[in-house]
Amino acid sequence: MSVQRFVGANSREAMRRVRAALGDDALILANRRVAEGVEILALAEEMVPPAGPGPGSAVGEARPAGEAPDRPSGAHAGPASRPAGSSPAAAPPAVSRPAPSAPAEHTPPPDTAAPSPGDPRPGDPRPGDPNPGDPFAAFSERLLGEMQDLRALLVGRQEAAAPVGTAEDDNRVMLNRRLQGAGYGNALARELLDALPLELVHATAEAALAWLERQLVSRLAVLDDESRLLDEGGVFALLGPTGVGKTTTTAKLAARYVMRHGAGGVALVTTDSYRIGAHEQLRIYARLMGAEVHALDADAPLDDLLARLADKRLVIIDTVGMSQRDRRLVDQVARLGQGARPVRRLLLLNAASHGETLEEVVETYQRASLAAGAPLYGAILTKVDEAPRLGAVLDIAIRHDLRLHYVSQGQQVPEDLRLVDPHGLVGQSLTPVDDSAFVGEPLAWQATPSARRWRGLSRSLLGQGRSLAVVMAQLRARVGGVAALDAAWPLQGLPLARQQAHLDRLRGLPAIGEEAAAVMLWSRHGPIKGSQCRLPALCLNARGLPLAAPWPSHCQPAGEAERLAAVETRLGVDRHFLPRCPSAAARRHLLDAGSDWLALAQANTRVIFEGERLALKALAEQAGVHDTLNCRYRGREGRLATGWLPVSLSDGTPLQAWFAVLRDPDTGRRRLTRYWLAADKAAASRPVLLVAHLVAEEWSSLAGRAWQWLAPEAGEGVDTELRAWLASALAALAVRLDQETADWAMDVRGHLLALLGGSRKRSAAVLLEALWHLLAARDAFVLAAGPLLGGGDDAS
Repeated sequence: MSVQRFVGANSREAMRRVRAALGDDALILANRRVAEGVEILALAEEMVPPAGPGPGSAVGEARPAGEAPDRPSGAHAGPASRPAGSSPAAAPPAVSRPAPSAPAEHTPPPDTAAPSPGDPRPGDPRPGDPNPGDPFAAFSERLLGEMQDLRALLVGRQEAAAPVGTAEDDNRVMLNRRLQGAGYGNALARELLDALPLELVHATAEAALAWLERQLVSRLAVLDDESRLLDEGGVFALLGPTGVGKTTTTAKLAARYVMRHGAGGVALVTTDSYRIGAHEQLRIYARLMGAEVHALDADAPLDDLLARLADKRLVIIDTVGMSQRDRRLVDQVARLGQGARPVRRLLLLNAASHGETLEEVVETYQRASLAAGAPLYGAILTKVDEAPRLGAVLDIAIRHDLRLHYVSQGQQVPEDLRLVDPHGLVGQSLTPVDDSAFVGEPLAWQATPSARRWRGLSRSLLGQGRSLAVVMAQLRARVGGVAALDAAWPLQGLPLARQQAHLDRLRGLPAIGEEAAAVMLWSRHGPIKGSQCRLPALCLNARGLPLAAPWPSHCQPAGEAERLAAVETRLGVDRHFLPRCPSAAARRHLLDAGSDWLALAQANTRVIFEGERLALKALAEQAGVHDTLNCRYRGREGRLATGWLPVSLSDGTPLQAWFAVLRDPDTGRRRLTRYWLAADKAAASRPVLLVAHLVAEEWSSLAGRAWQWLAPEAGEGVDTELRAWLASALAALAVRLDQETADWAMDVRGHLLALLGGSRKRSAAVLLEALWHLLAARDAFVLAAGPLLGGGDDAS
């Protein structure tokens, strides 16, 4: 390996010679003016030895500002194409699911041993060097050598560091210890910590614990409307092993009903003929409440009794307690499903029991309930006041998807039965407790999650399903239009005629959902990259962040003013981002409607300033800097400096000319310059809108990438209108997740990056790739196990 010297009459000629000899990826080490013109010292990229994992193995390698790679991370730049490799989940046969490739493997680091005193240094003259006495070349060579030594030293230290998972500043270690100490199991701990966002790995313990609590709460299904449960009533059977508290809980639940509706509409039934005094205990409770009570042998059919109690709104059955290992259990539970009136089965879980015992109880009673015709309706936690740790019982409820209705803690009726507060319960479970002789040392956390678990979908199937369900639920609840995207995605697997029939749902203006549209982003008239379809218009929220809600271009009115009026009338939008200065008719409409607008302009666009017709580029310095704010652009942080001047068009229309320069926050290097024209309105809030308009540029390029991925490989294909809509919606959602700063978005990003193995850096392009994996994995779950995740509307 050696540095090569190139000389040209000027810098352009010298760079041409560098490219001709070493290619476009050459590493420029230094340049200077010499008598012959300009001298450049360069090194071919492949000559630079790899220095361990991480993107960009060549020092100084750069990509032009704003340029995004056409392929997923890990591949060299090349023609845009659909991602290669294996998806983490096989998609239904009728829908093509190409998936982006995994990051490329890295070569081992170079030997880090220090050179001996007699070894030549990189800057020393060597036989055959073109300029052995040139101090400039020697300095460059020495600089390169020192850079390589430094990188090798860093890699060596990284490899010699403590084993992964033992570093005290890694929050995965701390969270794993907290989970294990609280009684949660290894399976759930790994499922959770696989999705820990990268920004929280070395954050404060408080931030990491807050994230962990949010994850547990989001997975814990609870009764959210007790009034509807008691108002609707029905027949409820309380199941569980002996001594779990079924009789007392029966009385507590009945008392809650009596306090709301009176005693006339409730009846209690006991089938516990084994335990001495069981009937009498329930009769005492019923007499105190003024409610009916009926005793029935455990082997007697329920049908006749339930028929006599048809006028009772609520019937609660206190069943006989049986061990989960009792062979008679299945027969006893089966009798609860033989009547004409449906019986809802609630399982009581002793919070003080060991996790493995609870696992057996839930599995056995769930199998028995399914054999009786329906799964368990939910669960009630008992003896919470006796449990030193709540992690085990909450772990069981989460992994078995049991909806918790109530928490019982104490013998008082009805005071000691309360609705589940998920935040309080999870927080109580994570509160540190004294060390226990029965809680082992937590397993060392491996910092690199196993991506194979996602791609194979063969291990921890329910855990993966829960994670996907959490992500989909968060997206549906937080981002407008995701429900429509979720419903439209399966349409790709239908015949073309049926796809086109379902397209009526997407025509017209977009379905926003809970999140309102406040700004309309109008795309350029050019087609999506690699297609003949134009980009749709896109709805943004009040903060200028995208909704997954495109408005197809073929559904828009023909005239510019007519399009603006359509969204203003039906969505109440009063702000517009335009690809160019609006026409005179459109400006008149916007002025009459009182709407605000911002239009992208070119550097050579001419306006009138102080009576002189000038290009915007010539006015930039006069505008100065009025405001500076942080933003993310194409996966990198930046500082956007903005300024404006009052200008006018040639017809006298007053406008504002806005100027923005995006710089790297660390080096101050300029990344891009943009120009806008805007309505002559208050300027205070404009910088935020400029950021929104700037980041929306990435949406169009990502939509082109998603369009390529949606290319059909077999069958009749995908309708072009549907394909353009899906590509635009996916790209908008990826940009939204990259820009969003709320905790929920950080949590979702953690789950999505875990789909890709957890080692990818956050960017809208990477998140688009992960969203693709998410929907493909969801398809596989639906195909294999039915609507496990509660997906969108049935497309068939």
